[in-house]
Amino acid sequence: MLARRVRTLVGAVVVTVLLIGVGSYAFVRHMRVQQAELKSEEDRRAAEEDRRAAEAEANRKLEEAGKQRQAAEQERQARAAAEAEAKRKSDEVEQQRIAALRVAEEEGKRAEAEARTRYAALVSQGNTDSKAGNYDRAIADYNEAIRLDPKSALAFIGRGDAYTNKGDHDRALADYNQAIRVDPKSALAFSDRGVAYANKGDYDRALADFNEAIRLVPKSAHAYRNRGVLYVHKGDNDRAIGDFNEAIRLDPNNALAFCNRGKLKLNINDASGNADIAKARQLDPSVCQ
Repeated sequence: MLARRVRTLVGAVVVTVLLIGVGSYAFVRHMRVQQAELKSEEDRRAAEEDRRAAEAEANRKLEEAGKQRQAAEQERQARAAAEAEAKRKSDEVEQQRIAALRVAEEEGKRAEAEARTRYAALVSQGNTDSKAGNYDRAIADYNEAIRLDPKSALAFIGRGDAYTNKGDHDRALADYNQAIRVDPKSALAFSDRGVAYANKGDYDRALADFNEAIRLVPKSAHAYRNRGVLYVHKGDNDRAIGDFNEAIRLDPNNALAFCNRGKLKLNINDASGNADIAKARQLDPSVCQ
């Protein structure tokens, strides 16, 4: 009886142990499932958080890139505006410069025209004063003309002629030299310099200048007459008559040429010289007195 109870009790204990073991296994299994589910949920949440973080980072980067593009565009627009403003100012300055140049050019042309007019008037007045024998006044006129235009030969020639008439042949030569430097093709300058050389007794240089004047202007009656006078001084009457004839042929109203030829003819006992002198006085009463 007792033994049977013991076996029954042992069996109950074993059953209980088995039930406990089975329950423990089921509990453990249940816990593992819960843990797996929790871990899965945590992983899902972590993945979601990572996705959201990545999405937020991407959005941040997009927003930053947008701001950078906006800033770059604003900088480009500002630079373009600055360049446009700089170009506008540059164009405005250039327009002002061109306008100023035009004004200066117009003023320069006006001043130049006034200077030319004044120069011509002074040379004309100098010629008038020199012809009237007012050589100092003529020299003053030519001085002012030369100040206005130092590169024009006429004033130097006129002043040289005034010095020649005053007997200052060295100053006359200096002016003729300057006239030739300014205008190497001035036949008048060469011809008048020849007169200055002749007045100083340098006939060879005088003849060279007269020849050059005739070479430059073959129809220069002035140069032929001057060379004719030189030939008179050299005693070459035939050549002198030939040059006076040519001067009269080129300029039939050349009173001095008629006067020079008439005096030479009378010196060589040619009575036709009287007719030349009369013609000279008819053309210009101031010559052959």
